[in-house]
Amino acid sequence: MGEGSRAARIDGWIAAIVGLGYLVLYLLTLCPIVYWYDSAEFVTAAFTLGIPHPPGYPLYTLLGHAFTWLPIEPALAVNFMSAAFAALAVSLVYLIGRQLGARPGSAFVGAGVFGGGKLFWANAVVAEVYCPGLAFMAAVLYLLLRAREGRRFSFVLAASFLAGLGLGVHMSIATLGLGFVLLVWAFDARIDRPADLAELVRLQGFRARFGRTALAGVAAAAGGLIFLYLPLRASQKPALNFGDPSTLDQFVWVVSGGTYKGWFADELDLVARVRGIFEAFQEQLLLLGLLLAIVGVVWLWRRRPLDVLAIGLMVVGNVGFFFRYQVHDLAVFFLPTTMLASCLVACGAEASIGLVARAVSPTKQAAMTRLVEGALIGFALLLAIGNYRDVDMSGFGETEEYIASMIQELPEAAIVLNFTTPPEWKYDAVFGMYVRKVLRQRTDVEVVSVPAYGPRVVSSALASGRPVYAYYPLPMLNDQLLLEAEGPAFRVRRREVTSP
Repeated sequence: MGEGSRAARIDGWIAAIVGLGYLVLYLLTLCPIVYWYDSAEFVTAAFTLGIPHPPGYPLYTLLGHAFTWLPIEPALAVNFMSAAFAALAVSLVYLIGRQLGARPGSAFVGAGVFGGGKLFWANAVVAEVYCPGLAFMAAVLYLLLRAREGRRFSFVLAASFLAGLGLGVHMSIATLGLGFVLLVWAFDARIDRPADLAELVRLQGFRARFGRTALAGVAAAAGGLIFLYLPLRASQKPALNFGDPSTLDQFVWVVSGGTYKGWFADELDLVARVRGIFEAFQEQLLLLGLLLAIVGVVWLWRRRPLDVLAIGLMVVGNVGFFFRYQVHDLAVFFLPTTMLASCLVACGAEASIGLVARAVSPTKQAAMTRLVEGALIGFALLLAIGNYRDVDMSGFGETEEYIASMIQELPEAAIVLNFTTPPEWKYDAVFGMYVRKVLRQRTDVEVVSVPAYGPRVVSSALASGRPVYAYYPLPMLNDQLLLEAEGPAFRVRRREVTSP
């Protein structure tokens, strides 16, 4: 066994141990039941092999379905999938740090800062697409770095195919595309110094590089064929069929983002947005983590300038694409940049250890190296300890109480009006989707979707003689109808008209 192969095997074992350690943390804090909002919808999609909101998430649905085969409640199974992929992502960040030249301790610092970050951890304990998506992104980056090191084009093709597949988990992987393409283009380039970057634009070898990049594009496109699942499954009319992408027009509408395309603002308070993004990164990495990432850029630029340029393109692509996105949970869309910054944290830790060691006498270097390395590892561990209570979902029970109330208190054959507004989404994903389509309870209740206020639909429901309810006391209903809190929902009645 060669020295390089032996070192790679040792790194693999260490990465597995690191990932297992964080998996234990995620399992200790795992949400034991279904969570609100998209989480309930994703569990429903996974269990029923259905189609959730745009862009459809076909691979996530299929992976989630496999996890629902576990002999536990479907919601817990898909929550567990998030934890498993989160742990895999942490392991891969460790391996990326090693690939970039960091020693094991420094690579652990990067992986630990990522794995113990509050937002990443919060998404590792409920059914969500972000942790699985980040695992795919990290795997692609790791394979591309390994491909250049060993001149193994098969790794490039594997990474490209994985990138295409990853679109079916979360499309934010596409925002890292320019950096991925650069690493593919420079597969065989010898770039040891910043000045060597000029090699990338020389005509010599252009045809070979273009051919390899095109072949990688074909591999990525092959992975992207996972989206054909959407029209095929939609044509079978699954229990959850958002947008019904069985026709070409609807398929394009779903895959291109549906109504979410309109959530990109034309005008924005740029200062407030920049401040908000910086605060999001600071919350995940803390100030020390941000400083280590900056130091890591400088350290890596002198040794692997191509990797710095590629990572820079990935960051610009991720932050730039979502910069104007108007959603309440904007920070989760920058988790790919947080992952990349954590890889640079490993480099920054390596640079800091070397800098301090060189500042002391040779007789003290070994002891000082261990001291600084231990302090930085302690920082990563303290980050997890500090965030544990904030992300702990092991005692979550809100949805359990809500589900029990809805099952017990809604009258037989009730109608629930759903105007698809954000306040209603929290409840409809749990009751209208998870309870009725996964647990198969209260299927006698009819949920009527009314995307825009339709008086005829409401009048028809009220005229049916069946009890009518709303998830939430929407102003549009309060203005024209009488709403009364009745258990966990709101009873809808006509207002009595009094004679003058």
